[in-house]
Amino acid sequence: MSWSEHDALAWVARGVALALVLQTVELWQLRALFSERGVWRWSILRAEHATLPALLRWPFGFVLPYQPFLALLAVRAALATWMLISGSPALAPVLLFTQLAICVRFRGAFNGGSDYMSVLVLLALSFAQTPLLTRAALAYVAVQTTLSYSIAGFAKLKSAAWRDGRALRSFVELAVERHGAPRWLLDRLTTGRRSQLLALGVIAFECSFPLAWSDPRVCAAYLALGLGFHLANSVVFGLNRFFFAWAAAYPAVFFCSQLLGSSA
Repeated sequence: MSWSEHDALAWVARGVALALVLQTVELWQLRALFSERGVWRWSILRAEHATLPALLRWPFGFVLPYQPFLALLAVRAALATWMLISGSPALAPVLLFTQLAICVRFRGAFNGGSDYMSVLVLLALSFAQTPLLTRAALAYVAVQTTLSYSIAGFAKLKSAAWRDGRALRSFVELAVERHGAPRWLLDRLTTGRRSQLLALGVIAFECSFPLAWSDPRVCAAYLALGLGFHLANSVVFGLNRFFFAWAAAYPAVFFCSQLLGSSA
């Protein structure tokens, strides 16, 4: 399989659009918490947003109160659905604004890394207006995706608790106790050397992820492992947003592996 920059860009656009649709549905289900009876009511948050620069205060102040915020979510869902169907990144700047507005309303990322990855991908798509800029945007997404794995991997490698499996066991125990993960995971991952071997496998995958750039076939294997990794995190830890946010960036990594593989 060989992708042009147009193909890769279209699949990145579809991937992030799907992630945004799902994120918006989740936020819509929590809409009662944004009302004046909820914990994220605008009457309390307004004071903090008044400290924003004037250039940002007006547009965000206009869309962040309860009723306008619900309208923002509805428009965002419609635009993201259109981008999912069309594969065109034309609406990426508008969707980027909605993503930033959501982050501003919650004084940071609502769901951690998945929100930051969504911002990163939408920012790159917003500048992909020419073939040269498209390649630059895809390279930017691919580099950031690769760094997200390798930096996390080397951080784990430095931790004795990760190297011997203790950290993974504690995360699984917490997931079972507080997040309703399958209890059989405790028996499978907290006995013997299984947790250590699995932790070392995660570390090896993350640290060596830059090898995905070496060849499209190697890249395909790494991306398959990555999807399995994020799927497992979704099941065990409930990190479903991460699966879709990172999967949206994978076509960019694959495209870059084609460029480097063909030049080698």
